[in-house]
Amino acid sequence: MQPIKKMAFICFEGFQALDLVGPMEVFSLAVVAGEAGYECHLLSEQGGLVTSTSGMMLATEKLMSLAGFDSLIVVGGENVKQLGQHQPLIQYIEAQQANVKRIISICSGAFLLAGAGLLAHKKITTHWSCIDALQTLVPSAEVIEDAIYIKSDNLYTSAGISAGMDLALSIVEEDYGKVLSLAVAREMVIFYHRPGGQKQFSDLLLAQSLSNDNIKLACLTIHENLTLDLSVNFLAEQVNMSPRNFSRQFTEQLNLSPGKYVQKARVDRAKLLLEQGQLSVTQVADKVGIKSIAVLNRLFKTYLAISPSDYKQRFYKSP
Repeated sequence: MQPIKKMAFICFEGFQALDLVGPMEVFSLAVVAGEAGYECHLLSEQGGLVTSTSGMMLATEKLMSLAGFDSLIVVGGENVKQLGQHQPLIQYIEAQQANVKRIISICSGAFLLAGAGLLAHKKITTHWSCIDALQTLVPSAEVIEDAIYIKSDNLYTSAGISAGMDLALSIVEEDYGKVLSLAVAREMVIFYHRPGGQKQFSDLLLAQSLSNDNIKLACLTIHENLTLDLSVNFLAEQVNMSPRNFSRQFTEQLNLSPGKYVQKARVDRAKLLLEQGQLSVTQVADKVGIKSIAVLNRLFKTYLAISPSDYKQRFYKSP
């Protein structure tokens, strides 16, 4: 059995609870030959109780030397973009980076790594709503909008909130193998490898959170009926609106015409199916309501600058 891996989570007032608790639960379930694979420490600037945005209070230790630790994990949370409020943590991260094998950020925790100068010239990701702000803060980095998590040398970054569990599972696999990682995923009833990127989830959640109930219903109709002829006339009829008024209100709500929204929804679903690898490109096109391979090719080239077959070859995650 390998020596137990010590993981240090960096917390602060207003942290996002699931950024921390999700990965911790993954690590706590990683048991090898009856022994814990990980030992998690919760650290904060002063130690003692810290409170999450949801009101959860956790006991923490005061910042310490991480010599002998495997990983430093920085969670996201409230006001994390206001780096001036977190200078002691940023200085600590900068000082401790040489003492750990891995440096990890969950969600908007990437901003604290940016403040410590660790993200320059790296491929990274963060919560979909923070992509532009992080790219502005670190112009030399390549901020990937649609990644669930990214490893760049010894730097690991993840998308928003629940994506920390995806990243933690990948670390368990890296340390102890696929069989254990898969067992932990099964125990937690979560994806071993989540299909698709974070944008497909954020787009659907955006549709569900719209203030206009008619447009919300139209969006859900689109996602649930991709094989139908989703014309403006058809969608307007579903919500008892005139085509002209429907098209105007839809575009106002989403900054996207109904036709473009349908195209993107079909491409996103096609990406997911291609990543699962069970269907041919022709079958995928049919499943998302695109009757011509030429049209599917054109849409993939437009939105992704890659053909569907190349996308499948590159991103299919074999079991």
